[in-house]
Amino acid sequence: MAGAYDSALAEVAPVLKNLVVEHPFIDTIVNGELTRPVYAAYLRETYFLVGQTPYFLSAAAAHAKEEWLQDWFLDLAIDERHHDRLCVRDLRHLDYDPDAYLSGLPGLGAWTMIGQNHYLARMSDPAAIVGFAAATEGLGASLGPQAAAAMGQYEFAQTANSFLRVHAAEDQEHIETVKKAFEQCAQSPERYRLMTTTWEYTLRAYAQLFTDALEGATRGAP
Repeated sequence: MAGAYDSALAEVAPVLKNLVVEHPFIDTIVNGELTRPVYAAYLRETYFLVGQTPYFLSAAAAHAKEEWLQDWFLDLAIDERHHDRLCVRDLRHLDYDPDAYLSGLPGLGAWTMIGQNHYLARMSDPAAIVGFAAATEGLGASLGPQAAAAMGQYEFAQTANSFLRVHAAEDQEHIETVKKAFEQCAQSPERYRLMTTTWEYTLRAYAQLFTDALEGATRGAP
């Protein structure tokens, strides 16, 4: 019998496949067509998202009722700290000025996930953010190694690949802790539905982030 995590994964699988795995951004990386401006735009959008991640995870811990869930959010928040600095480092190695390039607002994809998670942490049930983690850590664990390996074909990324490399490694461990948290929270049918819906919405927003990277390559370029 499938557990709650596997059942939820089966529910979101069509969205994952059709909107994320088969997104043109992924094909661009794998097929050797990635450009420096598009990669920089991806790092920019990612910078905004990961810069806020420790904050909404900490807020989720503050509003969670169960002690184990409070600890889970805090542990993940600690692990996710300073990942925005990896994006800044990579942008510098791409010859971008981070202060100028990152001075604007995030695109719709990052904006949606940031707003979603701050809302869930404070105004809803923080356990929903386990669904966000299932989406993002799952992407890092599954697509991360493939993307990190594919980046080896790009000369401009040889010294600007720290964010992808770190997440390709760390997310393998994180996804296992996410599965355990999901199973525990999913003992409540209401929480199962909330986490699964958040998982799906996060995947849709991540697909938008990829689109933002493809379409925003000229914004703020050096």
